[in-house]
Amino acid sequence: MLVVDSTVWIDYFNGLETPQTEYLDGILETTPIVVGDLILAEVLQGFRLDSDFEKARRALGKFLQVSLVGPDLALQSARNYRTLRQKGITTTENPPFEKRLQSQGKKS
Repeated sequence: MLVVDSTVWIDYFNGLETPQTEYLDGILETTPIVVGDLILAEVLQGFRLDSDFEKARRALGKFLQVSLVGPDLALQSARNYRTLRQKGITTTENPPFEKRLQSQGKKS
């Protein structure tokens, strides 16, 4: 069983080829993957388009979900973050992953 950190999922969904995303891609079909609810929230809040959000939600939903704060609260947290961002309201405590990737010299 493997817990995949949000940074790896973010790179994976952005199509970045790193040793971690390559490893993840190679084991997705053979290794049980665990997705923590906070990881789920952090990854999903970075999607700007509803269609991308839903695709990622469904893809991550295929894996074993574990509760850190509860899946309902984690999912609602991601939706709330996205709603506020669409209204131009952002927080500095948990920036969207695009900003974190750009600060690391990577484009989203």
